Amino acid sequence: MRPSLVCTILCGLAAPALAQSNAELITNDAYTRSHDYHLVHQRIEVRNFDWDSTSFDGRVTTTLVALRPGLDSVILDASSRLVVARIADGRGATLRSDRHGDTLVVYPARPVAFHDTLRFSIDYHAPVENGRGLTFIQPEGQSHRPQQIWSQGEDHNNHLWFPTYDFPNDKMTWELVATVPQQYTVVSNGTLVADRKLPGATHSVTWRQDLPSSTYLVSLIVAPLVKVADHWHAIPVDYYVYHADSNRARRLFAVTPDMIDVYSRLTGLSYPWAKYAQTTVADFFGGMENVSATTLVDWLPDERAYLDRPWYQWILIPHELAHQWFGDYVTTENWANMWLNEGFAEFMPGQYWSAKLGRHAEEDYYLDEYRQYLQIDARRRMPLAAPGSNNIYPKGALVLRMLREYLGPERFWVSLHLYLTRHALGNATSDDLRQAVLDATGENLDAFWSEWIYGAGHPAFTVTAAYDTAARTLALSVKQTQRDSAPPTADSTAPRYRTAAVFHMPLSIRVGTPGGDVVHRVQLASREQTVSFSALAGPPTMVVFDDGNTVLKELTFDQPTSWLATQLERDADLWNREWVIAELAKRPADATALAALARAATVADYFLTRAQAVEALARFPAAGAAAPLAAALRDTAAQVRRMAITTLGRLGGARAAELARTTWRTDPSYEVRAAALTALVAADSSARDSVVAWGLPVASYQNVIQEAAYRVIAQTGDTGAIPQLETLLGSDRFPAHVLAALAARGSAHALDLLAAHLDDERPQVRRWTVEAFQFTLPRQLAIPRLKAALAALLHRDAKQRVQEALQRLEKPASDEE
Repeated sequence: MRPSLVCTILCGLAAPALAQSNAELITNDAYTRSHDYHLVHQRIEVRNFDWDSTSFDGRVTTTLVALRPGLDSVILDASSRLVVARIADGRGATLRSDRHGDTLVVYPARPVAFHDTLRFSIDYHAPVENGRGLTFIQPEGQSHRPQQIWSQGEDHNNHLWFPTYDFPNDKMTWELVATVPQQYTVVSNGTLVADRKLPGATHSVTWRQDLPSSTYLVSLIVAPLVKVADHWHAIPVDYYVYHADSNRARRLFAVTPDMIDVYSRLTGLSYPWAKYAQTTVADFFGGMENVSATTLVDWLPDERAYLDRPWYQWILIPHELAHQWFGDYVTTENWANMWLNEGFAEFMPGQYWSAKLGRHAEEDYYLDEYRQYLQIDARRRMPLAAPGSNNIYPKGALVLRMLREYLGPERFWVSLHLYLTRHALGNATSDDLRQAVLDATGENLDAFWSEWIYGAGHPAFTVTAAYDTAARTLALSVKQTQRDSAPPTADSTAPRYRTAAVFHMPLSIRVGTPGGDVVHRVQLASREQTVSFSALAGPPTMVVFDDGNTVLKELTFDQPTSWLATQLERDADLWNREWVIAELAKRPADATALAALARAATVADYFLTRAQAVEALARFPAAGAAAPLAAALRDTAAQVRRMAITTLGRLGGARAAELARTTWRTDPSYEVRAAALTALVAADSSARDSVVAWGLPVASYQNVIQEAAYRVIAQTGDTGAIPQLETLLGSDRFPAHVLAALAARGSAHALDLLAAHLDDERPQVRRWTVEAFQFTLPRQLAIPRLKAALAALLHRDAKQRVQEALQRLEKPASDEE
């Protein structure tokens, strides 16, 4: 909701009068919107799409039930750009209406009694702002970009193209009827119930969503698509792609039925919708879990790309599918609890890959989430449950993994099953999940929720070890050193996000000894505590703090190199291995550290550990690192080979340059070949021109090889490549950004050229050039040049984009940037 006075009054979203804790605000539903009717059903009819004016004509027929006696006005969310032609009730009588910003007030002919039904239709014309609610795509001279339209409703953008109730805490059924030229396919939610040919080479396509869902999940896609049919049991599972991509679709999406099967088994709830469609479109940000009809970006990998484990199949497909349970079937009550949608969707792919590929694949997945979490948390520390929380994806996944480790799989999944069935086709809050765990297991996790969901941050442990040889006793001093970093605020009503001084969690500590391992289970209960191991068989050979990595944390623990080397060889957990490798990498003069890393780089049982050990060898003298790095170039995993050639480039020398040339010529992986180009320049700067000439013309998935050549140009300040960059400006967005990078390094010619293309005849070049000014060029260069160019721009879209870019650039930088 937009925080205008009218909107606040109409929506009933009251700000708390006194300061409350974040937990109080969340559990008291302070962020849930009031509404005085229940939206039962909408029939959304759209036609006369015009790509040039980004407009269409629509009719929405709404059925609702009054939630208060004498309902004499119905407040709908509706963009102020929607031009209403007529509103009529079920008998055809015209109804009076009023507008307040992005709300439309409809007055029934007579007040509607409590729980009585009202039905009315709105005819309107919709000149939408392209990219808000609906996006109209034109080819712009690009071959892999057919003309199309797609919608995007989350968080509250669907009201920008049809009048509705645009907040997640009400659910309705709907029909969507789209009339489009015959060559276009229409994809939407639910079941396809009609496809009628009409005069004028058009057809009318009707989809019906029979089970209730939140309105932000209403979806419309209009594009020239081909359907690749699949199924899970009797449920259709369809993949809609461009005709040019039809030979890639099944290889990418064929995992979907198995993912549905695993998710159904884990949750105890069979896939709940009439079908599952995945549709690819242009210029999409990733994926959107529209109920039964996910929208995805059109980056379908070719066969060779699977050597590099594409993100699309590893994360995107299973993430969006998981939303069909978490987000669509059970939906957050309000956006402050959005982690219930996104955290679960980010958590579930790790469970799928665990079921299919084993424990290491699961740990690999969550280790990447951990890295993302730390980066976001370092910029701004926020709780999971909070308005605008910045860490709902990775932290949500990691907290749910931690909860699973604490409860054990049986209690965890029975709790989730209860949560899903209790709130089926409805809404839920964070406390509803806590209550489901309590009712399913008998365990009240109020403290866990307080620290991990309503509070911010995570524990930072500093551990020191002291071994008493005579007593054969090991004493570990464990300190929690995290600080409450919540900044003071002048607003007494604003919540203050606190980080717990003490996180209360059990964990295990494993001590290796000559007589075998000793494991103690410890309850974290204070800021400082001591853990003792007595009567050990001999001096410790390793100490593993948080065996199995069950707690989200940062760890400082100085240990002898021999302990670390032993742990690296023996510890099965990938997080613990990565931590050990980072510790060993700090000791480049230590022969034992070098030997441990060299061994891990070549014989560790999982490719991620080998790749991390290879990367760490960059800190060691070339004389000791070169041999294991050369061996790593023969690894079966592309990720290890990519890191090996990257590390050799950092070490430099003629031998590294020779290996980089060989790798470029012979390796089948796109990403390894791209890394070979940058490694060659790092090892031999005289090879720059050759690298650029080799890399720019080579096609690869996501243009990774071409982008490597672009990076070489940008990082080496290769102004000789400027003519070639100008020639490539229309091919993709990277050449404009490389010109901006060269301008930032002092090239006046690059800056002049970039400014000249702000008004290029090609719309995509105008768009990409403004992006380069906004995101790559330093502000002190971008702002004066954009201001100077603005008045002379001839294209209206260029003027608008430059004005918007200036508004953003002239704002003070935020912590999120």
